[in-house]
Amino acid sequence: MTERLYEGLFLIDASVASQGWTELESMMIGIVESHGGAIEYSEKWPEQRLAYEIKGTKRGVYFLIYFRADTQSIVSMRTDAQLNEKIMRSLFVQEDFLEEEMKRRKDIADRRAAQPDPSSAPQRDSASSENTEEGKAPAAESANEDEPEAAAAEAEASDPEVSEPVAEETGETEAAEADTVAVDAAPESEEEKG
Repeated sequence: MTERLYEGLFLIDASVASQGWTELESMMIGIVESHGGAIEYSEKWPEQRLAYEIKGTKRGVYFLIYFRADTQSIVSMRTDAQLNEKIMRSLFVQEDFLEEEMKRRKDIADRRAAQPDPSSAPQRDSASSENTEEGKAPAAESANEDEPEAAAAEAEASDPEVSEPVAEETGETEAAEADTVAVDAAPESEEEKG
């Protein structure tokens, strides 16, 4: 019996989710735990418009779970999720990269929890809310002035580091440059002169 890390994704009707999310969350976690799964991380995604109607529903809420379980228990988890009337769709995946993805999601959730609520931020007066000559938006200015560490962390998270490849200088490139001969413009023919 081998335990592996799995990702489970459940889709719930938005109207059902708004009526009692805590019960739904415990039900989905219960499906995993009843078959020997150990929850490592779970996350509720915000309500979204679906690409197409599922069971007459246009909006849904996703619930993501990372869990460790025996490989043989996944089939029975899928069956229980498919038979549950409150779960519109479910997906269970086991991939090699899930460990890193789970850690990344935990870090993002921790950063969001550490950031202050934007609605509680102090209001700026209208004179300072105009754009500066540099073209910065007021929101960017206030984030940089009020919370430089949070702004730096947010910029770091949104802009991945890009490193430019550095060409190694070898004797071959120097020899190729030495062989290059400047070509003078050919003299104009009599047809082009006229």
